[in-house]
Amino acid sequence: MPKGQAQLGRELYGARTSDQRFGQAPPSSGDRSLLPSGSVPCLLTVLRLAAHQKAHQGVDMGLAVALVRAGHLARAVELVRSGAGRFRPDEDLVRLVRAAGEAGDLDGARALLESLTDRSLRDCALVAHIPAVARAGEREHAAALVETVRYPHNRPRAWAELAKAVADDGDHGAALGYAARAAAECEGDGTQTGHALLTAMEIALAAGDHALAGTFADRIEDLVRSEARKGVGLRAFLVAVLAAEARRGDLDRLDAVLRSLTRTAAARAAEAAEAAAAEAAGSRAGDDDSGALALTILARPRPTFDARIVAELLEEVAETADREVALALADRAERLLRCDADFDSLQLREAVTLLLARHGEVERATALADLIAEPDLRAARKAEIVEALARSGDTDRAESLARALADRWARSRALMAVVGALARHGETARAEALLPAIPDRWGRSEALIDVVGALARQGEPERAEDLTRTIPLRRTRARALAALVDAPDPARARRLAARAVFLDGWAMVFDDLAEIAPGGALAIADEVMARRARTSP
Repeated sequence: MPKGQAQLGRELYGARTSDQRFGQAPPSSGDRSLLPSGSVPCLLTVLRLAAHQKAHQGVDMGLAVALVRAGHLARAVELVRSGAGRFRPDEDLVRLVRAAGEAGDLDGARALLESLTDRSLRDCALVAHIPAVARAGEREHAAALVETVRYPHNRPRAWAELAKAVADDGDHGAALGYAARAAAECEGDGTQTGHALLTAMEIALAAGDHALAGTFADRIEDLVRSEARKGVGLRAFLVAVLAAEARRGDLDRLDAVLRSLTRTAAARAAEAAEAAAAEAAGSRAGDDDSGALALTILARPRPTFDARIVAELLEEVAETADREVALALADRAERLLRCDADFDSLQLREAVTLLLARHGEVERATALADLIAEPDLRAARKAEIVEALARSGDTDRAESLARALADRWARSRALMAVVGALARHGETARAEALLPAIPDRWGRSEALIDVVGALARQGEPERAEDLTRTIPLRRTRARALAALVDAPDPARARRLAARAVFLDGWAMVFDDLAEIAPGGALAIADEVMARRARTSP
C-alpha cells in the first residue's frame, strides 16, 4: 500500500494523487480578464471549447438528464443512443423516461416508453413512469397503468412507487391502500419484494399505523432470514427496518438478531472443539493401527443472519440516533465483538468506534482504536475519531486530539476535518488560522476549499477569490473556484466558472450551469456529438 493511503483513506488519497498528477496551475489561470463581463454567450463559448478539447470528459447520464430537465429530451435520447460517453443505452433510456416524467414532460416520457421494443425494458420504463403520472394529478390513470404492467414480478414495485408518490402528496390513507396492494402482490424473495415491503412499512409508519408497519417489518425479516440460508444477501432491507426501529428507541428486533448471531458463534466454537477432539482421536488411532483412517465431516450450516447487518445499522444511525440509543447500540456491538463470533469484525469495530466518537465517547472509541495492531491503520482510525467528533460540533476537543496525533498523514486528515467543521459553523477566522498546522501541503489547499466557500456565504467573495490564488495545483484550485460559482452575483459566478473550466474542464461546474448559463448542457452536448460525428468511421 502506498505511503499515507491507509491514514488518509482511499477518497482523500485518490484526490491527492489525481491533483498532483494534473500538476501546477498555469500562471494565467488567475487572470481576472478571463470572461470579465460574465456574459452567458461568452461562458457558452468557453464550455464549447472545453468540450471540444476533452469530448468525453464527464459525459455520462448527468449530461443526458440535464438535457431532459432543460426541455431537450430528443437530444438526450440521441446522446445516449450514440454511445458518446459512459452509457448503457438500453438501461439508460429507462432512466430518461423517469427523468422526463419528473421534469413534467409526460408526453415525451410516454413517447419514449412506447418506442422501446424490448418488453422487459418497456415494463421497467412503465414502472418508472407511473409515479410521475400520479404526481401530475392523474392518480386513477396511474393506478390503471399499474394493471397494464406486463410481468408479475414488476407489479409490487409499481404499486410501491405509486404509493410513495401519493404519500409525498400527503394522502397517507390512499398511499397505505396502494402499499397494501404492493405487499399483497409480492411473490418470491427477490429485491423487488424487499423494495415493496420496505416502502409499505415506511408509509405505514408515516400514516401512524405502527401495528401494520410491524407486520411489514416481520415479512422483511422473514425474507432476509430465508435469503441468508441460501447465501444471497438482502440485508440492506433488514438494516433499514432495524434503523427505523432504533430511531424510535425500539431495539427488540435487533436483540433477536444479536441472539441469533451469538448462538451461531457458540455453535461454531463447539464444532471447532469437536473437530479438534476428533482429529486428536484419529491421530491416536493411527498410532495403534496404521491401516485405520478416521474421517470427520462436519456440516456447518449458514448463520441465520449476516453479521454485517449490525455494522451497517450502526453506520446508518450514527448521525440520526439520539445519544441514549447510540450508546445502547454501542454496548450491544461491543458484546458481540467479545463473543468471538466467526465473522470479519473489522467493519463492526470501525462502526462502533465512530458511533462512540460521534456521540462524545472519545475514551471508549480510542480504547477500541488502540486494539489495532497495525500502526498505520491505528493512526487512520484515530483520525476518523477526530472527524466524527468534529462533525458532532465538538471542534475544541477535536482540534486538541488532532494536534496530538503523532502520525503526519493522520494529523493532516484530522486537521482537515476540523478546518471543514469550523468553516461550516462560520468560524472562518479560526479555520484559516488552523491551516498552517496541516503538515501536508495538498491537505492545506484542500481544506482551504471549505474556507473559501464559507467566506463567500458570509458575504466576502473577493477575499474568498483571492485565497483561491494561493492554491498551487490546478485541479485543487478548480474545485475551490467551483465552490464559489453559486455566488449571488450571476456575472461573477459565470466568470469564476470560466476560470474553473479553464483549469479542469466543463464537468467541474456542470451542476451549476442550469442557473448561471441556461443552454450550457445543450452547448456541451452539441460539441460532444459533433466531435463524435467527425471522428466516427
